[in-house]
Amino acid sequence: MTEKIPVFIKGKGEVLHLEPAPKASPEVETALQQVLVKGDAKGTAKTAKVTLVIDPASLTRVNSEGKKQTKVIVTVGSMKFDAMVNSKSYRKALVSLDELGVDGCSIILQATMTTMGKLESCGLAVQPKAPKVVEVAPLEGDDD
Repeated sequence: MTEKIPVFIKGKGEVLHLEPAPKASPEVETALQQVLVKGDAKGTAKTAKVTLVIDPASLTRVNSEGKKQTKVIVTVGSMKFDAMVNSKSYRKALVSLDELGVDGCSIILQATMTTMGKLESCGLAVQPKAPKVVEVAPLEGDDD
């Protein structure tokens, strides 16, 4: 006989006695512990995290005033991604792009993807590029 588990229900002030969940069968446990000699390891995921580095010169300007979100379509080779970006974030990215210039920044779009090509929970950011440090060799005959 299995022992029952007491479960308190909040708000009702009563306790129910329920049976625990059944244990997995030995066949299922054996299948989970089995090590394959050859082949590819497999797994599943709920979502894929996507990071796209957008060419700053390719980002077009659209009127996003008064809109909650702006649709950004990004193409990578033959792939196409549809992203809905917060309009305020889109406008801030354009302002930063104007300040830093096309060669002085990278535009990063991060999102999750559950369906191929459909990006959700999108974030748009402009990352300034660090200036290249040029070392100057001392001149010959400098005795400092």
